[in-house]
Amino acid sequence: MRPFIIHSFDFKTNEVPPMKRGVAFIRGISMFGSKNYTKEDRSDCLMYIENKNMKIIGMYGNDNVIFEKNDEIQYATVGSKIEQCLAKTFNTDFSVTTRSLKTINHLLYNFEEKL
Repeated sequence: MRPFIIHSFDFKTNEVPPMKRGVAFIRGISMFGSKNYTKEDRSDCLMYIENKNMKIIGMYGNDNVIFEKNDEIQYATVGSKIEQCLAKTFNTDFSVTTRSLKTINHLLYNFEEKL
């Protein structure tokens, strides 16, 4: 069962700051017969890095992690936390790149515009 996470709270405004979504791309998962870990194993591992600043939303495909973060943590920091968590659990190195959904949407929009 996933633990309940209390996100940061602004006592001056009585509001929870908005969370921003991003995608973490894990390089080399299930490619060419290497690093074949189940999605459940990876998902179970990643739930332990959740805290008030970030939350794992889910996984898409074998190597894409959808997450939310607040302004207290950088996208690259989320990637580092995912790398460290996977490395510790599976005893091998991982490479993770993160992007905001805003960046991904801009890339798609600008690419389609040029076709």
